[in-house]
Parts: sequence; structure tokens; C-alpha cells
Amino acid sequence: MKSVSLNNLPSSVRRDIEHIETAQQVQQLSLFVESKIANAGLRSSISNTFVGYDLWSRFIRHKREQVPVSAANNKVIISRKVSEKIDNVLYDGVLDISPALIKGKDADFLAWPSDREEKVERALIRLGAQGKIVKISGRVGERYAIVFTLRELQTELKSVSQTLSVSEIKESLMILKGAELSMRYREVDGDSESYSESSMNYISSIHFSGSSGKSTVKCIAFLNEVMSQQIEGLTYRSYYFDRVQSFKRSLSRWLALRLYQVFRYAATGKTYHFMLVNMSIKFGSITSEEEVADRLTAIRRDMTQTMKDFIESDIIESYTIENVKDNNGVIVDYKYEINPTEKFCAEVLNLNKQHRTRIAKAEAALEELTLGEQSEKL
Repeated sequence: MKSVSLNNLPSSVRRDIEHIETAQQVQQLSLFVESKIANAGLRSSISNTFVGYDLWSRFIRHKREQVPVSAANNKVIISRKVSEKIDNVLYDGVLDISPALIKGKDADFLAWPSDREEKVERALIRLGAQGKIVKISGRVGERYAIVFTLRELQTELKSVSQTLSVSEIKESLMILKGAELSMRYREVDGDSESYSESSMNYISSIHFSGSSGKSTVKCIAFLNEVMSQQIEGLTYRSYYFDRVQSFKRSLSRWLALRLYQVFRYAATGKTYHFMLVNMSIKFGSITSEEEVADRLTAIRRDMTQTMKDFIESDIIESYTIENVKDNNGVIVDYKYEINPTEKFCAEVLNLNKQHRTRIAKAEAALEELTLGEQSEKL
């Protein structure tokens, strides 16, 4: 990437910045952008996913929810239950999604982050994984940020057949900045249990410079606390960006990303199973089991299309469905069991190797630093 300096950052943040370090200068960031997998024949369009956070139901599905402030209901915060077990740790609680307040020409409106904003967020992190990520120090503290132009973000979206105009991309970035995610949940790890409560924007802050409406507008997006903490702790995981984001259906994109996160021991002969209702709640197409009665046929139809997507894209070989009935013999749910392809298993194997290599490099660097400090004392 081009050299990043105060001169090519938006003027709104220059006065608060004392020092800028690129991915080549900061080990945590160099590991974040290290995306090459040494295996001929496998795709190299790698990005990173934030474990747990990217699986939470943070987006409004299947529609762009925007309403004039004057027409808004008394209750505008959307609440969703979370129950997710990752690396043997159970996260159980509630997410509250507060809309962004966006200025309009004749009226201001409330906008909730939708599938469109999820696409833009994924493309933004992909730019970071390509090296357009920096560490900025100054009055803003020490923070991670992605430096880019609207054209670069637009090109990244086009690479996976997602076409958005410059104005749509900018509006999505403003919604990601303005929308707020509040999380209240408990973490259960074996016999130990803790409680956590936090509130943050999807993007901590966003700044622009250049001619309004032009694709050459320069941008800097500061990452939020969850993303920054996972970069620091190396707890994020890599995935194949083009494989996941090329699907037209949001359910297919989200579930494919989920498989890369949670099906880490995929191997020929091993299967992965899930319940349709539970998975639909996790995805966000329904908010609770109470909604199922009128929606079961629709959510099964959506999952059938996603299974077809996965078979056509060589992620799964086949799948089975088992009816789940209540005491009256009425079908109330479906159990899906999927069989991964050799290609998907090979991808997961290589992603696991990359993660272990990343951890090993971080540990080696820490050991070298410790030995250096000890020798200085001597």
C-alpha cells in the first residue's frame, strides 16, 4: 500500500495524531495481514473474521430498515437473544441494536444496520487484511484503523459481485458508525462464570476528505473495541473471502462464514448438524421461537436454497433433514446434517495451519523480546 502519513489523512483527525505505524512496523498487524497460504490450487483471497462477534445477530435481515424520525415507533432499539458456544465457552445474553441517526435532505431518518452494511463491513476488513491497516497513536490513544478510498472499497465489493454506488457505500459507513451495539451476557467456561456488559459502535469513528461524491475520497475508519482486542490477542480466524462473499443470499454468506469459524475439525466422514429454528434465530431471520409457527415454511425454503448454494460451490457433498415433531405430531423444527467436501476440508486444514503459524510467530517474537530485555539488564 502507499505510504500513510498525516498529509494523506483527513484533516479532521490530523491534529489528534502523533504517530502512525503500518502493518510492516507492528507485529500484531503484520500477522493480521499475513494471508498467503502455501498450497497450490487453493484460493488466496483471504480475510479475517472476529470469532463470536461476526456470528452474533448484529444485522437486520432481508430489508433495509430506514424510517423518518417523525414516523418512528416509541421503541426503536431491537433486542436479540444470544446463545453461542465457541471454544468450549458459552456466551449467553442479549444484544441491543440501536439505529443510526442519518441526516436527510428534507427529513432525518433512523437507519438500522442491514445486509448491505454487513457487506460493506466485510469488504472493509478485507482491505485491512490486504495491508491497509495502521496503528495510530496520539490524543486518540493507541487505536487500529483502516485507511482507504471509497473506490478501493467499491472495487473490493465488485470483486465478489456486490455492486454499490459511492453514495450507498458512504451511507453504509455512516450507518456503521452511528448504529450502536450493546451487549449483556455471561461467559461460562467449565465451572467458571463471569458477566460482561459493553456498548460500542460498529465502527468507532469514520473520517473523509476529498470532493463529495467522488470515488477518490480518502477515508479512515477506526475499528471498535471487539475488533481491536481480537487483533491484539490473535483470537480472530481467517476465511476465504471470495468463497463466502460471492453468494447472493445473505444466509448463505453468513452460514458459510460460520462453518469456517466453528467447523474447525472438518474431515471427510465427519458431519456437522444444526437445528433450523435455532440457526435462524442466530442468523436473525427470526427473533424467537414464538415466531416459528407462521415462518417455518419460509425459513426452511431459505435453508434449502442455501444448501443448494453450498453443493454448487463445493462446500458440502450432501445433507439430510430430519423432522422434529411436538406431542401432537406437528412438525415444529428440522434437524440438518451436512457432509463437507474434500475441498472444504482442505481449506479448513490450511486455515488451521495458518492460525498455528501465526501463534507460533507471535510466541517466538515475545520470547526474543524477553531475552533481549534480560540481556540488557545483564
